[in-house]
Amino acid sequence: MRVACSLILSAMLAFPSAMLSAPQDKDTKQATPTPPPVVKAPLAFGLEDATPVRMRINRTVSSADAQVNDTVDFEVLDDVKVKDVIVVPRGGMAWGTVTEAQPKRRMGRGGKLNINIDNVKLASGEKVALRAIKDVKGGGHQGAITGAMAATSIVFFPAAPLFLLVHGKDIIIPKGTEITAYINGDIPLDQAKFRPAATQ
Repeated sequence: MRVACSLILSAMLAFPSAMLSAPQDKDTKQATPTPPPVVKAPLAFGLEDATPVRMRINRTVSSADAQVNDTVDFEVLDDVKVKDVIVVPRGGMAWGTVTEAQPKRRMGRGGKLNINIDNVKLASGEKVALRAIKDVKGGGHQGAITGAMAATSIVFFPAAPLFLLVHGKDIIIPKGTEITAYINGDIPLDQAKFRPAATQ
């Protein structure tokens, strides 16, 4: 009996952390339960995140003469409805801003043109934010970077030149070019500010 007690006591003295850590780990696991998944509450009335808004540019924009902070106007091509109520009317206005503009350069380097998609005007006269892509989540590191860069902007790249002696080209977005932007976030709205589609 003395030998058995001596062996147990020796083991506890030799490995005190091992003997004490086991029950602590168990208690720690029990003390941090997994939080339940967050369920998004539906909007009573409003525009849901990523609702598409199809539109076209109202004027030709070129990297040759565009300036940073220039406003770019778009025309909405389709009614956007919520519960049969038009909240973004066809023919309405949307806006973007030039965030980068660089004309063609020597050594075959083409121009650069970056337009930030800003907002669209609702039938009530309010403005809501837009973004340029539907989903900003990337499948990996590179995808996440691309998604973040394209979240609000449309970047136009020229074709790469074959030889350095080839002249670069300016980026030109012709009037009437169509794009689809997306509502940026859930936007609750006051239904009293809008008329049903049937009465318009």
